[in-house]
Amino acid sequence: MKDFGILVFGHTRATLLGDLLESIDRQGAISSVDLWIDGYQGKTELKNRVHIAQKVGNNYDVGVRRYHHGQLGFRKLMLQAMQSAVSNYEHILFLEDDCFPTRNAVSIFREELSSIENDPETFSVYGHPFLMAEDSGYCTRFQGWGWATTADKLAPYVDRLVECYSMSEQDYLDFTRAALTPEILQRLDVTPPRQPSYTLKTFFAWDETLALLTAMDAKRHKVTRERVIFNCGMGDGSAHFGEDQKYLNPPFNIIPHERVWEVF
Repeated sequence: MKDFGILVFGHTRATLLGDLLESIDRQGAISSVDLWIDGYQGKTELKNRVHIAQKVGNNYDVGVRRYHHGQLGFRKLMLQAMQSAVSNYEHILFLEDDCFPTRNAVSIFREELSSIENDPETFSVYGHPFLMAEDSGYCTRFQGWGWATTADKLAPYVDRLVECYSMSEQDYLDFTRAALTPEILQRLDVTPPRQPSYTLKTFFAWDETLALLTAMDAKRHKVTRERVIFNCGMGDGSAHFGEDQKYLNPPFNIIPHERVWEVF
């Protein structure tokens, strides 16, 4: 196994992907990137956009390229990436294409991972703070926008995530509703109005499900000593976050994509 891998995920947002990879390259860590780009599965409206994202990836000397022909969808792509990561890297950083890393992101994540590696209570480190519920430097809710963990910590959860993903929707919702006890809700719902319980009672999402599973084991998550990730996935091309001022504020703290190099 390699000591460190940076899993980067892209699909059709080539500009966001390019800025992320450029940041990693300027930090001297591009060879640690394990690049996952989902496919278009014969869909004409996606073909050119996916090919442009792939061309962006080809501009950088990443360690591994995993370009797909079929369209797995982000949830399956993430789960397969986790399965691969725990077999290939001891320390793992996960970056979606809308998670822009600052100039110190890689070095700080590596330092923070070393500090929690032998801490059984702490599952992950994340670089995009909620700016609430973190007075102690930790949060009981998992944050999936720019996060890192170790293979030893992640491996026990991968099969459980795949099992949840494989359930029928009704079976999954039965599971989550039974799991959302008052104690678990107290750990999860600490970032209003962005509350995991709403999604967990509605449909499968990998990050909310991982938040639930780690909460059930009373794990916590450490925010980096300074903000090193800026989510820029709002506005045009975003699946979830439109041009709404509320997303600029806690607990979202998103910035417009055109500002990413201001925060580098």
